[in-house]
Amino acid sequence: MNIHKSLFVILALLCCSGCSTVSLGYNYADWLLRYWINGYTSFSSQQKDEIHLEVADYMRWHRRQALPEYNAFLQDLNGLVNQDGVLTAGDITHLRTESARLYQLTLAPMILPAAHLMSTLDSRQIAELADTLAYRNSKQRKHILQGSEQELLEMRAVRHVDLVEKLVGRLSAEQEEKIKAMSLRIPFATRYYIEQREAKQARLIALLNNHAGENKIAALLRQWIDTPEADRSAQQQLAIIAYESTMNDMTVRIFELLTTRQKQHLSKIIVSYIDDFQKLNPATSSAFYEQTSEK
Repeated sequence: MNIHKSLFVILALLCCSGCSTVSLGYNYADWLLRYWINGYTSFSSQQKDEIHLEVADYMRWHRRQALPEYNAFLQDLNGLVNQDGVLTAGDITHLRTESARLYQLTLAPMILPAAHLMSTLDSRQIAELADTLAYRNSKQRKHILQGSEQELLEMRAVRHVDLVEKLVGRLSAEQEEKIKAMSLRIPFATRYYIEQREAKQARLIALLNNHAGENKIAALLRQWIDTPEADRSAQQQLAIIAYESTMNDMTVRIFELLTTRQKQHLSKIIVSYIDDFQKLNPATSSAFYEQTSEK
């Protein structure tokens, strides 16, 4: 339960631009969320009914309360993209702080329902949950951590270039080379995030096996979301701080490389998402359609 809060991950949500993609995906989000939850263990019929009701409640809350917050963030981001001058380290810190707040806002309503559901798991379900987590962790390790340190850095550099190009349009050869060079100088911290997540999962499974109760489970989940750094080792904390600091610097320097056309391309993607979220939010959709009809 960890999200890297760099600008790149914030903007990754914008890579598949297009109104129909966002609207269609969001309209099926309740089904996808139930499918994702049910994939962790074999729930009973009663538990599945509970999941169905809780997901429905959550999606109603999300549409009314979370989407306006996302929109405000995107409008803030778009303002930074279109401002005169350069993107500063302070701008990046602001975006990271806001993305962390949105992450916590989005997950907070899930804590109590999830804790209650997990407190009802029997020993067979807990064992199946542990096996599922172990399998997914192993699969991710093979996918992300396979290769030498240099190979991992080079693969990450290619992903960074691809992500930037999806956001801003075609990059020049010079821009690509500069972004790759910057990426290669950033410490590789992915293994520390994975180690931290696996340790948290082990703590959760221990609580479930000890029948700790939903209050203690909820407290653990809340700590993961609100203060993920609390249970990091000194080595993990130093590595992650170094990684995030250099990612901030890279974001600032990439923005300096962008042409006016590329900034406009990024702004267009952001605005398309703002429009989509306004349509999906019942509190703002009427105002949105009134504005668009006047144009």
